[in-house]
Amino acid sequence: MAHRIYLYNYDQKTNQSFNTHLGEWNYEIPLLLYPLIAENSKVEGVEFISDKEQGIVQLRYFFNLLADTYQLHYKKAYYEPVNTIFEFLEALPYDSFVLNATDVFNMNEEKHKVQAKEWLVEIQQKRKLYKKAVETQNLSLLDSLFSHTGYSSFLEILQTDWINYGLGYFEELAYKKVASSIFEKDGKFGLKDAKGVVLVPSVYDEIFEADYHHNISVIQKEGLFGYLQSDGKELIPPIYEDAFEVFDFALEPFGEVKVNGKSGILKIYSNTWLVPADYDAVERLAYGFLGVEIAGRFGVYSDENGLIIPVESENAYEYDYFPELFFSRQQGTGKRRYYTKEGNYLGDFVEDSLLKTSTCFWVKPNKFNKKGKLIDENGNTIIDEADQLIVIDNFDTLAVRKDKSWKLYDPSKHQFLLENERITKVKAISNVGYKSNVFTLETQNGSGLFDAEHDIWLIAPQFEIKQIHYLENGFLSVQKNNGYQLYDFEKGLSAEKYEYISNPLNYRKEEGLLFLYKGESMLRMNEDKSIQQVETSGYGTIYLDRYSFRGKDLEHFISFYNRWKNQAGSNSEQFLETEVIKKLAFDAKDNQNYQEALRLFQLSAQKNDVDSWVEMGILYTDPDIEMLFDPQKGMMYYEKAAQYNHPVAWNNIGTLYHNGIGYSFNIKKAIQAYEKGAELGDGMALTNLGDLYYFGEHVIQDYDKALAFYQKAEKKYYYNYDKISEIYYQLRDYKNLLEYLKKDYDQSYSGIYYGIIYEHGMGVKIDLKKAVKYYEQANAYSAYEYATQRLLYYYGNDSTFKNEKKFQKWKSFAEENGFETN
Repeated sequence: MAHRIYLYNYDQKTNQSFNTHLGEWNYEIPLLLYPLIAENSKVEGVEFISDKEQGIVQLRYFFNLLADTYQLHYKKAYYEPVNTIFEFLEALPYDSFVLNATDVFNMNEEKHKVQAKEWLVEIQQKRKLYKKAVETQNLSLLDSLFSHTGYSSFLEILQTDWINYGLGYFEELAYKKVASSIFEKDGKFGLKDAKGVVLVPSVYDEIFEADYHHNISVIQKEGLFGYLQSDGKELIPPIYEDAFEVFDFALEPFGEVKVNGKSGILKIYSNTWLVPADYDAVERLAYGFLGVEIAGRFGVYSDENGLIIPVESENAYEYDYFPELFFSRQQGTGKRRYYTKEGNYLGDFVEDSLLKTSTCFWVKPNKFNKKGKLIDENGNTIIDEADQLIVIDNFDTLAVRKDKSWKLYDPSKHQFLLENERITKVKAISNVGYKSNVFTLETQNGSGLFDAEHDIWLIAPQFEIKQIHYLENGFLSVQKNNGYQLYDFEKGLSAEKYEYISNPLNYRKEEGLLFLYKGESMLRMNEDKSIQQVETSGYGTIYLDRYSFRGKDLEHFISFYNRWKNQAGSNSEQFLETEVIKKLAFDAKDNQNYQEALRLFQLSAQKNDVDSWVEMGILYTDPDIEMLFDPQKGMMYYEKAAQYNHPVAWNNIGTLYHNGIGYSFNIKKAIQAYEKGAELGDGMALTNLGDLYYFGEHVIQDYDKALAFYQKAEKKYYYNYDKISEIYYQLRDYKNLLEYLKKDYDQSYSGIYYGIIYEHGMGVKIDLKKAVKYYEQANAYSAYEYATQRLLYYYGNDSTFKNEKKFQKWKSFAEENGFETN
């Protein structure tokens, strides 16, 4: 569940609050609204209180800066929602804003008051930054605020649909409510605004709750009903015998009213009839359409065209959203009577048998008819006894199969195309890269490419064409008996022939729109559609990403690459880029193919790659790789890399001295090498130095030195949280201990510490229930004798926790691990 922040309007003197929250935000204060809640801000408990009037002033300054910077002042999309924001804020009745973040504070163990104070400091710091930006008219001073938001600018925030230039951050109910509220006097009702000014005197017998979207209320006076707007304007005088809550319908709100017992629909703003009050009942069927009833007979009313289906049906009409049709159920049959939204009768069909296609409808085969048929918007048959229909997104032209051949139908022209052709196969793909209504067709004259929209062949049918393949980025590959030609909708069919044409890698345009193969060359089409040869050095990059190819594209590239490797001879990788060679080497190493990894690192090392020297050193000095283990060679490569100040080389030299591998054991030289690696920025060297002083082997144990090295290593993304926790525990620095225990995300080491500190009240209040829970958690990850003994004590002897079943469980655990149980 999301953790929320709530904004309220509040009077510090009277403790009154506006009757709904103003905004509800996820996790943090919106960047657009910091100036609003930062003026004279203070914390009371866990709530932030700030000055409303000054906040509005500062927000105006900030929005003026935004409008100046992005030239928004005269854009309706900007000033309409922004004007609403400030009208709303100015109309709020009380002097302060209150921000409540309790829900967010509950996410952390730290006390709410502490979190609130820390957050107040952040708000005040950001207030200064916003003020400086306004004073200097320099919005770029706030660029640092975007780093964790997912936005790149304030303009991007403003123009996000749901944010709507800031209005989306406020509750719609709040800014509509602030305009007015109902009050009672002498048994009558009226309206007043948020500041108490009377908008409508108390003259009505009743003012009902306003609708949410339009803030229009039903009013009652002397037994009659009408409609009242929240600003006090009487939209419809109380002259009707009944009136119901307004509803959204087409371009303005509508309301159902009754006259002489009959129902009708009023357009509220214009006070004119949409549906005259002639009907026994009126109900909404779909947006823009109403069902009407007279004496048990039903019809359909449209907001644009009036009564479109006469009031004749014995059954009420319903709306089927998928074919976008009205229907009434027919008694004694499973069929339904269908009508279009224009009121055209289509016919009687079984449920789910109609599919809307462009301006036509496909009647699917069903239990009554084994074949399908295509009908137009008036129900007239276009083609019947059909077997199959192909409908493609963004295509108007339809393909219908009948008697083992296909026909193309253009609904806009109301005619079939290519009537003299016998079409045996049809293929088309909907994609923004291709033109709509273009089909690959197989005919009695061979295969070709047909533009149905313009009724022309783009590629005339030929028996020489084996297949037309759809490629990415709006191209087609025309496969002929003697090669492939490229088809571009802008340039037509290429004269050049290729051995193969492939989709790009991962469909990433920067890698090329297409790959083409010709002879011993691999070609790339660039974004400007120019074609150039892929350099040999570039083969490796493509090879590493080869599985972004699919099917035959992958097969052809692998075949091409292997053919090139065979021709290039042994060590063909030497022609590839250094980083590619190294990646191939690392892949071989990951697969434990160490000989191959060594060969490849040797190739990249020949290009004077210092990292490769280090990797060769690692392979030669790893005792687990017996086939290569040769510390003297490893030392040679480390020393070569160390001459170039390679930090990992220095660290690894230190490790060899430390462990007496290759070199004689020499802790002094080990430390010197570690220190050199650390100086050059190697996190592992810092960790190794920390370990020396943490464990106190070969040097005097010194927790302060160990801690200093570990924390420097942490900045290099080498984490030693368990050892740092132990240091703080030994130093009795429980505040910092608790901070590092929070970083034990997989709960691998923190349980034993939490158990001890909660049992003995070290930096926290004694809480034996938590202590027992954490001792169990500790043993779930490992086996701690102390934790086990405390669990045996509490479950065996303590009256609060005594539990024989759990006592026996932990007794067995102790025996399995050889722990004392007394």
